[in-house]
Amino acid sequence: MAKTTLTFLRLCAVALLLGAGGARAELGDGDVLGPDTWQQAEGLLPAEILEHYRRGEYVNTVLDIDRPGYLSTALPADFQAASKENRGRYALDEAGTIIDPATGRQPAFILGSPFPDIDPADPQAAIKIIWNHFYVNWYNGGAHLITDVVMLNRHGVERSLRTEVWMRAYDGAPEARGQPNPQNLALQTLARVTRPADLEGIVSLTWRYRDARKPDSLWTYVPGVRRVRQVSPLNRSDGFMGSDLSLDDGPFFDGKPEDFTFRLLGAREQLVLVDPYSLRGESEVVAAPGGGWRIVWKDVPRIGADLPGWTGVPWAPVSAALARRKVWMVEAVPKDPNYLFGRMVLSFDAATFHGGYATKYDRADSPMLSYQVSRGAYASPEGGQSGVPVSGVVVRTAENLLYGRATVVLFPPRNPHNPSDFRVDLPRSLFSVDALMRAGK
Repeated sequence: MAKTTLTFLRLCAVALLLGAGGARAELGDGDVLGPDTWQQAEGLLPAEILEHYRRGEYVNTVLDIDRPGYLSTALPADFQAASKENRGRYALDEAGTIIDPATGRQPAFILGSPFPDIDPADPQAAIKIIWNHFYVNWYNGGAHLITDVVMLNRHGVERSLRTEVWMRAYDGAPEARGQPNPQNLALQTLARVTRPADLEGIVSLTWRYRDARKPDSLWTYVPGVRRVRQVSPLNRSDGFMGSDLSLDDGPFFDGKPEDFTFRLLGAREQLVLVDPYSLRGESEVVAAPGGGWRIVWKDVPRIGADLPGWTGVPWAPVSAALARRKVWMVEAVPKDPNYLFGRMVLSFDAATFHGGYATKYDRADSPMLSYQVSRGAYASPEGGQSGVPVSGVVVRTAENLLYGRATVVLFPPRNPHNPSDFRVDLPRSLFSVDALMRAGK
């Protein structure tokens, strides 16, 4: 009897050992992804990102945000309600533009996801995901932001630019409903460089039209010649001010949808970058002067270059966490043969349509750049149905895989006087060509 029992115990031990070797352990709440645990994230991250964890160049904590204690990442109540009402309401024409199938015309305004139910078998599923992504971003309304564009190599910071940005939304934001829009605009953006001294006073103005046949209008004021010049909209894949960040990056993907061919690659789970302060309810949101809401950012290390003693890459998102989410994988191929990239693989949250990771390939189909974006939760500061994105730290990273460098978009550390404002009502006159001269140096 004793011999039989001993044999049974030995077999159990062998089975446990085989099981440990054959099955991958799940990363749970509070676990740390790094060089000792990277294999547990195989298949959950783009290859170039997983390699950073394998080498110890990135180290981040994993959060199970479905557990009690974390704020929901769900979209605001009015957005969800509008999305439900949009079921079956819209279609796409041959160019990929949203239309009302009853009239064949473009609707004047849309609130919520125009295509809330994504069917993987639908041949138009990919571009519908893209449009949902745009309307999630446009929902935040007018904005006034100060951002730092930081260029780094593996030794540290090479150059840093500060920009002040204003945006006015004409579609997708609750307050935009019913406003006059004779030029059929989607968005207007004014951006001014305020430092360093050699770039101070450069101002750019962009008008994004809802008409698929009308390319963006772009103007730039250059202090050296004291003139406003209209520039080509075809170079949106080029680096901004010598950085690895392009105009088509923006919040995640900001290329005009009709300028690309999209293909759904499927659904999978990913470990996406999230803001732990936002999810723990530690964000600070105050009323912005003149209306809207202001995010006051945390005064904490944001990237590896901010953290004394950090031994990973300087652009590592040290304040971010990772959360497991279901995502849609979408391939985007530019129709412009002169576009810098041959194709891009983009991931979008299957529930919120926020972007996560983008891998960009050259014309020989070798990976060139990676774009990584963190996200947080929403809050309704006034206690209503509408919401604003709240965060403690947000990092957007454009990494050049060929040259071992990166450009990071950061928001300056805690300063209640720095604008990081959403749902602000900005005057139309701010986005005129004449305003470029006034805003320039």
